[in-house]
Amino acid sequence: MDVKILNIYNNSPLIGTKLKGNHGQSFYLEFENERILFDTGRKGELLLHNMSELGVLPNEINKIIFSHGHNDHTGGLISLLRKRTVEEKILVVAHPAFQERKSLKILGIRVLNIGLPKINPELEKKVSFSLTNELFEVNPYLFFTGEIKNRPEKDGTSKLYVRFYKGKWEKDPLIDDISLVLKARDGLVLICGCCHAGLLNTCAYISELFNEKISAIIGGTHMMSYSKKEVEHVADVLEKKYETPKLFLNHCTGKKKIKQLEIRFGPELVKPCLVGTELFFKC
Repeated sequence: MDVKILNIYNNSPLIGTKLKGNHGQSFYLEFENERILFDTGRKGELLLHNMSELGVLPNEINKIIFSHGHNDHTGGLISLLRKRTVEEKILVVAHPAFQERKSLKILGIRVLNIGLPKINPELEKKVSFSLTNELFEVNPYLFFTGEIKNRPEKDGTSKLYVRFYKGKWEKDPLIDDISLVLKARDGLVLICGCCHAGLLNTCAYISELFNEKISAIIGGTHMMSYSKKEVEHVADVLEKKYETPKLFLNHCTGKKKIKQLEIRFGPELVKPCLVGTELFFKC
C-alpha cells in the first residue's frame, strides 16, 4: 500500500502554482480507507484555498491530529469545521496540554495570544476529542508519539513562549509537542509539526520505542534559532547514529538551516517540502 503525505500549509508554496504560503504547518495523509490532517495551519481561508487547489475535501477527513497548541498549527480548525457538512463528528487527537492558554512574551510583556482558537458550542458539536500524552496507534501504520519527556539535547522551547498554568503565567515547556511516526517498508518516517521537543530527542525516543531505522524526516524542526555549530551537531548525530535519513524539512527549520544541511548531505538527501509537495511511502 502506498501512503501519500501532502503538504497543504507551510511558509512557501511550489512555484508556478496557485497555492499560497503562510507561516504555519499542515499535512494531509491519505491511506486506503482513511484521510488525516496533521495540523491545520494558521489562517483558515488559506488552508481551505490550498485544500481546494489540491483536491482535499473537508468532508472526507476522518481525523485531525495536532502537533501542539500554537495557533500557526491550530488556527485553521474553525474554518475547517464550518466547511464540514457531514453529520458525523470528526476525531481530534492531541496532547491534553494543547488546550492550555499560550502567549508570546517580549520584554516581559505578553504581546500576543498564540494558543488554540476558541471553539464555539455549535462547532464543538462537530468534534470528538481524544486527548492523551501516551503513545497512540492512529491506525496499524501510523502512530502518535505521545509526550517526549527525556530531552537531553537542545529543544525548541524559548523564554518567549509562555503558558497559563495553575493560575499564573510561566515559561512554556511545550510538553504538548508530539510528532507522528509512519511505519514504512524502508523504515520509520518521522513527521513533525514543529518538533519543539527537539529533533534529536524525538529521534532517540522513537528509535528506542520502535527499534527500527529512521528512513525519513518530514516537516518543521525548530532549528531556525540554532547556531551553525548546533546544526552541525544535529547533522553529525543524524549521520553517525541514524545513518542519515532523507530530510524533507520546512516551516520553523529555517531556510538557512535547510541550506546548511543540503550543503552537508547533498540535494539527494535534503529536498524541499513546500505547499503542494507530495511524498509516497510503501507500507
